[in-house]
Amino acid sequence: MRPRGAGDQQARHFMHVENLGDNTNPRDCSGIDSESIGESDRHRRLKSLTVSGLRTRFADFDVADLDLESVVDVSKGPSLFDERRADAIVRFQDPITNSNRFFGVGVVVEVQHKNDSKDVAKVTADYLAAGYSVYWAHKTDYTETQFRTERFERAFNERWPNAFAPYFSDADTALHTVERVEFSPQELPSEDWSFIDPRPECNHSLHTGHHGSPLCLDCGTTLKRHDTGRWMYQPLGAR
Repeated sequence: MRPRGAGDQQARHFMHVENLGDNTNPRDCSGIDSESIGESDRHRRLKSLTVSGLRTRFADFDVADLDLESVVDVSKGPSLFDERRADAIVRFQDPITNSNRFFGVGVVVEVQHKNDSKDVAKVTADYLAAGYSVYWAHKTDYTETQFRTERFERAFNERWPNAFAPYFSDADTALHTVERVEFSPQELPSEDWSFIDPRPECNHSLHTGHHGSPLCLDCGTTLKRHDTGRWMYQPLGAR
């Protein structure tokens, strides 16, 4: 393996020496799903693309650290681990006294790939307890040369089941409700349904409605569980 420098459209990544050809005319690097690169190499390339995308997304932020495979102290989390190694991470400057109101002390991106056996509930809960937002990235989050930051942005804004931020998630809830994070855009709720509670001030006194979905007797909001375990909401009057 040899490192290959980044250009305007491609992150710094790694390629096999046998793919280099001669020194004056190297062949193109294999694609993300090419069979010519191993699982670990493909995973590392996705993580490298993630770091490049995060660097662009947080270019205007006061960032203390932006790197891949970084150790995070999760000793306050619910698991038995004191540390976890984040696939990609953004740490903000002075997070204790000036935490970002949206993302917390930083953002961790975990790149889900084949044969990945991480316990997503415990990993998510540990990072949330440490004050970090968590994004679980999948194949659909990447093109051949880029991490799709517009999808990352939308996931947090709409609270998709693979995006967790301290201001709308907590470790205990994640630990007990996160069942899986793998989903495609086609699995998102219809226009009437949202992962954002339209009446967050309501405690939702639930009663089973006519269609089997819990209905709040106080505000009229209908609730149902997404396959990933997160609640979805349909406001009163939505059709």
